[in-house]
Amino acid sequence: MSSLPQEPSEPITPPAEPAPRPAWAKRLAPAILVAGVLLAGSVLFKGMPEEREIELRLDDASTVVQLDMTWTDRSASDGVADVAPVHGSTWRFAEGTAPKALLTKVRLPDGRYDLEIAVARTRGRDVTSRAITLGDASRITFPVR
Repeated sequence: MSSLPQEPSEPITPPAEPAPRPAWAKRLAPAILVAGVLLAGSVLFKGMPEEREIELRLDDASTVVQLDMTWTDRSASDGVADVAPVHGSTWRFAEGTAPKALLTKVRLPDGRYDLEIAVARTRGRDVTSRAITLGDASRITFPVR
């Protein structure tokens, strides 16, 4: 039998432990995490619809027999003329029974909208269009003539 010379083996050393983090880094990490979550949340929730209370104050309410309200989103239209309405409501009243103020709720995200209010009266029909920017307000009042 022949024997091969064995090479001396090197002693096995455990891996070095990483250097401890400085104390300021341990305190700063949660603040960075919270800031990141808040930033991501603001981006995600910006486009979420919010409920808003709309008050329509009717001028000469006794002559109103029908009221149509239409919201059209102009935020993403890029100047396109034909944009489909995103919300609409219709109310019908017997002659002389329309309230002086009508409260309703809409659920729309912040942005630019065209609001069209059509009022049918016993003596004709009036249409009013307004450009509205929805933001922080949770209640909006519109006079309707």
